[in-house]
Amino acid sequence: MRISDMNAVLQAVRQMVLMQQGETENDLYLRTLELAQIQEDEYLCHVISDDMKLILRDIREAHQNDATTADSHSPALDVQKSLQEATNYKGSNAEKQARIFLATFGIDYDAITMEQFVNLIEVLKLSKHLKASINQRGKTNMTHGNGKRKRKRK
Repeated sequence: MRISDMNAVLQAVRQMVLMQQGETENDLYLRTLELAQIQEDEYLCHVISDDMKLILRDIREAHQNDATTADSHSPALDVQKSLQEATNYKGSNAEKQARIFLATFGIDYDAITMEQFVNLIEVLKLSKHLKASINQRGKTNMTHGNGKRKRKRK
């Protein structure tokens, strides 16, 4: 109700100025009186919005430690970081694969023993998805004589 009263007063003053001076297109005072009027819907939305923000902030803070609230710490980022470190590791392909495998499950590579590492490598060799090193023994590209491969003796 007070907003309507204030807008009515501003409109009346604006009308008085218009009657005294006539309407000029860019009159600063007339434009100020026009813009000073408040739209009720916009004002109420603004007031309610501010109140709702405070209420929602209080609710969020009160329930921050609930079981249904998402953790602020992201395990996905930890796994991503571990995978990146394992990929950038300077070592053999088998070691990199072992590091990636362990990082995926959140296991510290430096915490495993040599025996566990050897067992892990053996298990990883069973995977059809990991690159297996191809045995090149006896498959040389060296030729003998006039371009023929040297044959093995039986």
